[in-house]
Amino acid sequence: MYKGPSRGLPPRVAVPISLLATAAVLAVVLWFLRTALTVQGSALGPSADSMGATLPQRDAAQGSSVGGGSAAVAVGVAPPAPIQRLLTEFKTRLARNPRDRAALIGLARLYAEAGKYSQALPYYQRALALRRHSPSLEAEYANVVRQAGAPK
Repeated sequence: MYKGPSRGLPPRVAVPISLLATAAVLAVVLWFLRTALTVQGSALGPSADSMGATLPQRDAAQGSSVGGGSAAVAVGVAPPAPIQRLLTEFKTRLARNPRDRAALIGLARLYAEAGKYSQALPYYQRALALRRHSPSLEAEYANVVRQAGAPK
């Protein structure tokens, strides 16, 4: 007696395959969540908004030189090569175009991250003068002003 065409895999085959596929998808989702929620960064790369996040608080023990390190180690020592390249690139771009907002912001962030708040302030001020309504940049600037102890 013919029952017609079959409608898929038998349950004894389909159920284990479904369970394995579900476990694999769940493992990938959990890996992405774990990676995205750690301090190191995001599984899909840095988000565009992470560049506008407020700067972390630093104390003197964390260092005050560009690129980190302690003040004792930084005395008389140039910044690490990648940081030095960025400084040179941003300063060269500003020499060519003093209104290069990305270079201004880049220099401001480099100095702020290094704890050199007084050196970061003029670059933030120039960048904000070019385009005033930038909430994330205004928040960074306010944090740097507070860190530098300068009046607003």
